[in-house]
Amino acid sequence: MRTETLDNGLRVLLDPRPNSPVTGIAVHYDVGFRSEPEGRTGFAHLFEHLMFQGSENVARGEHFRHVQASGGTANAATHHDHTDYHQLVPPGALERVLFLEADRMRALRISAENLRTQVAVVQEEIRLQVTNRPYGGFPWTVLPGVLYETFPNAHNGYGDLRELERATVAECEAFFAAHYTPANAVLTISGPVDPDHALTLVHRHFGDIPAHPAAPR
Repeated sequence: MRTETLDNGLRVLLDPRPNSPVTGIAVHYDVGFRSEPEGRTGFAHLFEHLMFQGSENVARGEHFRHVQASGGTANAATHHDHTDYHQLVPPGALERVLFLEADRMRALRISAENLRTQVAVVQEEIRLQVTNRPYGGFPWTVLPGVLYETFPNAHNGYGDLRELERATVAECEAFFAAHYTPANAVLTISGPVDPDHALTLVHRHFGDIPAHPAAPR
């Protein structure tokens, strides 16, 4: 295991596994349900979707296509205290994935069209997973309000449909600037990688992303 912190604050963890047939690349951002502002519940989960809607050099939807064309898979998940974006790819696709992750960390493409589209996607996910389930299920969206009193802990992380509809591009840009910074992220690379070579690639793609402090927890 090898760790390093770039000048811009990005924490890097390398986990060489010579016998692994694939390489795993993940970026964990220290932002989750508890980081959402009052009146904008669901923002963290919404951003999980927005992060796949294009960046400065990657068109909308191209992240998945690049990873899949390399023979890999990609996914993401939002939790109370972090949001993770992860890929499993053949070893030769390491630099391609690092480029993709760095490009959206540097300059996510947030537009009114992307926001409107992803709000609709998230709303449909809420209906499918929570509100319209015919036989119910474990009430994890209700339980926090029973257990806790403070907003960060008590609110429903999936979000309120009406609050999501009122979200603006400016609010999304502010949320991105506050939480999606190198200093608020951990990059993990695990697989048959040479640590020195992997660090060279990390510096190449992430090293010039501007440093600025993350929002208080």
